[in-house]
Amino acid sequence: MILRTRLYSLALCALAALVALGAVPLMAGQEMMGKEAMKGRVMAKSKYPFDETVSRLKQAIEGQQMMVVFTADHQAMLQMVGLQSKGMLGIEFFHPRYGKTIVENDHAAGIETPLRLVVMEGDMGTMITYYKPSHIFAKYPKLKALGEELDAVLARITEAVTK
Repeated sequence: MILRTRLYSLALCALAALVALGAVPLMAGQEMMGKEAMKGRVMAKSKYPFDETVSRLKQAIEGQQMMVVFTADHQAMLQMVGLQSKGMLGIEFFHPRYGKTIVENDHAAGIETPLRLVVMEGDMGTMITYYKPSHIFAKYPKLKALGEELDAVLARITEAVTK
């Protein structure tokens, strides 16, 4: 059941990424919902091809003393349901020290971890997208500082492929 839920969640993330890139249009009436979903979202263009972007991001994650805990091949999952796409990989990462802060301040925020970014290959090149941790943790008042700290960490990770 956990694996099925995880795969369902990852498939929804892949679909959201395709919508964000314009590969799958929003249906009438969903436009506002799509705009709301973009709040707190960062999209950045990599200056490297897809595979090199993924490799550099993983190195940058480790360089920030974070651990890659899971990767999801969205491209392969979409192929399972007959949809062809270019490269699309979700990378989930975190570090237990941040988990400790969450547990000490608001157990409910544990659902928000690990952090996730998605690398997508498209007509505009290779893009990276993620939600700012400050946006993710905004609903947990005791974790405002953690969200802001992690914003800076993700900015440094992203700079490894954008600067």
